[in-house]
Amino acid sequence: MVRGRRVLLPNTLAEIRAALPEGRRAEFDRVIGTTPLEQVRQVAIMDFALPDDAQDEDAEIVARIDSGDWTGVVHEDGTPVTP
Repeated sequence: MVRGRRVLLPNTLAEIRAALPEGRRAEFDRVIGTTPLEQVRQVAIMDFALPDDAQDEDAEIVARIDSGDWTGVVHEDGTPVTP
């Protein structure tokens, strides 16, 4: 969900690359080609697959958490994170 809208992400690196504007494909190739394997999924999704609105929303969430408001933040098992 980004800004309350459901976002369907491409399912493969090739699909992510194909969905990018042509001017970002060389950057994608360079970044993905130099990213350690354990970080490829995160980088591909966060930096390339999500719409630009997601970056703005992420910045707002980080600012909220930095201010001490952890509302809605959960661990992988669904339990709330407490600072």
